[in-house]
Amino acid sequence: MLISVSFAAATASQDNGYTIVPVKSDPTITPRWVSDTITQGETNWHGEIISSYTTSRHIDLNWGDTSDSLRLIVYSPSNEIIGTFYDNADGVIDGRINIVITNSNGFELGTWNSQVYGYSVKGTEDYYI
Repeated sequence: MLISVSFAAATASQDNGYTIVPVKSDPTITPRWVSDTITQGETNWHGEIISSYTTSRHIDLNWGDTSDSLRLIVYSPSNEIIGTFYDNADGVIDGRINIVITNSNGFELGTWNSQVYGYSVKGTEDYYI
């Protein structure tokens, strides 16, 4: 199931039990678990293991350069697409995709993958996720 999420309202709820809420961008530095680089058309994969009961996951993809555009796709451990996100996912174009995914029934246990794609990149772009 492919779910493409755009935020006309403050939240978006999917029929798979997951709700995605954009986080208003602010200058606060949030903890990063990896830094990387990407070029036009390149795809990078990042995994996070969820091994105990969890109801919320914060994902903050930050590259800070509004002249470049990255795309983020979030996959559950069973390879279900939870959402596809672009720079405007929080309602503003700021070189950042900052979201919280919640599920009151708990997240599927296993490795959650995030696919970062160089949607429109000139040269090489640094990013943190």
